Amino acid sequence: FQDISTDGNVVVLPDDESEEVPMNNTFTFFGIDYTNVFVSTAGYVSFGDEDGDCPNCDDFRGEPFPDPVTPNNVIAPLWNDINPEDGGNITYKYVMNMPDKFITQWTDVPEFGTGGSNTNTFQAALYFDSGCIEFRYGSLTLEELNGGNATVGVENIDGTVGLD
Repeated sequence: FQDISTDGNVVVLPDDESEEVPMNNTFTFFGIDYTNVFVSTAGYVSFGDEDGDCPNCDDFRGEPFPDPVTPNNVIAPLWNDINPEDGGNITYKYVMNMPDKFITQWTDVPEFGTGGSNTNTFQAALYFDSGCIEFRYGSLTLEELNGGNATVGVENIDGTVGLD
């Protein structure tokens, strides 16, 4: 776990939103090259659709993969109803040390409806040269799991191939 909470770029968003950010390199996901990624407050990143948009990237309910319902093109270390408005932060960073990687980190982000308790710290690390994806976990205190709908896994651009 390479903590980037103090030196990464902070994503400031209300609950159930996403923001497109640059990765400063090219990552190949299911055979398609990407240079930007949408970071969601709900514990996942998405490369969006073929138009470069990210429909429903504000969706907070994790769904089993594969699923053609958007959002698709998802990397989900912990897709669940978490709420950075109640605490914690979300950061991302391009890390240039062999191997180069892009890390997104959710730090001490609580589950929705817990009043700031049940905080969770985790990451998705995307390795540019190998195309590997690594899910990393710090402390997790999930209790609600949004009714049992938390998703951990990956899904392709049209939701026809996925693993959770």
